[in-house]
Amino acid sequence: MTNDRADSDREALDLLIRGFQVSRMLRLVADLAVADKIPRDGSRNVSDLATACSVLATPLLRILRALAASGVFRVGADGGVAHSPRSMLLRTDEPNSLHHGARFWTAPGSWKAWGVLDTALAGSDPNQAAWGMDRFQYLREHPAEARIFDAFMANFPDRRHQTLAVSYDFSGAKLIVDVGGGNAEALRQILERFPGPRGIVFDRDDVVAAIPPEARLAGRIEVQGGSFFDRVPQGADIYLVIRVLHNWSDDDCIRILRNCRCAMRPNARLLVVEQIIEPDPALGRPSGYLVDTHMMAMFGAARERTRPEFGELLQSSGFALERVIETASPVWVMEAVPG
Repeated sequence: MTNDRADSDREALDLLIRGFQVSRMLRLVADLAVADKIPRDGSRNVSDLATACSVLATPLLRILRALAASGVFRVGADGGVAHSPRSMLLRTDEPNSLHHGARFWTAPGSWKAWGVLDTALAGSDPNQAAWGMDRFQYLREHPAEARIFDAFMANFPDRRHQTLAVSYDFSGAKLIVDVGGGNAEALRQILERFPGPRGIVFDRDDVVAAIPPEARLAGRIEVQGGSFFDRVPQGADIYLVIRVLHNWSDDDCIRILRNCRCAMRPNARLLVVEQIIEPDPALGRPSGYLVDTHMMAMFGAARERTRPEFGELLQSSGFALERVIETASPVWVMEAVPG
């Protein structure tokens, strides 16, 4: 290895080691909505920007310069701040925005759990170790952060909801139940594309209570609160389980899926929408393995899974996997029927 190559690898690794610093600064500017306060074309003086954000100009300038060195924003010697292609992705009105991700990944709940990630190597749940409670109890007790979570799920940069709506034909369904459906974004995308069905979003009471009436498509979306470990609504034509199973251990996944199976008529269909992880990291997406580790930090035994592992879960829950549909997003649609 040449000295130039060694120096390049050393600098690259050094930046990876210090990546938490960049993540924290990105969260700060996202919390302040800095990107929304800068014109799409043109610039804004950092003093004016600081006033608009109700913060001091000098520390804000230092943070923006550090981010600009990584290609996020452009900062001139005169203190003018303009957008770069990367900072444009922090705007809330940008398609496929990363604003919500910047706020979510290093929010206090995640930040503290990642700080004790080593406890996972001894079989513990880092979130439990950090907060003395499980992840979902933490979100119930921190509703502001829970709404950040909901917004992130609705705007996840993999375009899962949009691609699901265009990757599967929902036209023959009369009723669709989204199990663990969060703020109902998936159902909104589907029902706006397919005028025939109506939907039920089923999630924790605090989650569905936060869905405003105007987000329920003039009554086409019904909300029901409850736990999918106890039951799911009966009688739907299609059951959606979107990015739910990766939050749970195998045993918990089987409980969820069996409750879906009990609620389903013989001709109903289950759509499990998940990332399918590639066992060989050289062939997979780096972001997929980061999500896998995040599941471990938040839930201990939760994880991303391979295609055979999903097949085993479905078979153990009374389903037959009929087909796996690739989408334009990193998520796949696994269609299963009662076995």
